[in-house]
Amino acid sequence: MRLVEQYVAFYGIAILLSGLLMMLAGVEQIEVYYAVYLIEFLAGVELVASLRRSLERNLRPVIVMFLLGFIYVVAQHILQILG
Repeated sequence: MRLVEQYVAFYGIAILLSGLLMMLAGVEQIEVYYAVYLIEFLAGVELVASLRRSLERNLRPVIVMFLLGFIYVVAQHILQILG
């Protein structure tokens, strides 16, 4: 398997396991799931990017979209607290 395929398989397994653990723990906030998945994605990218820089360049748009989504979630919580 190529490195990209291994990364996708690793990330899929990580999402599945962390999602099941959070479900068993009773987590109901979608923001928590999003933050955990984002952390898993970024940690995986950092581990794999040390082996191949082209993968990081190819995943940069995905990273930007994830981070923009995280900024949106944080802004919503700030507005909810202030409102």
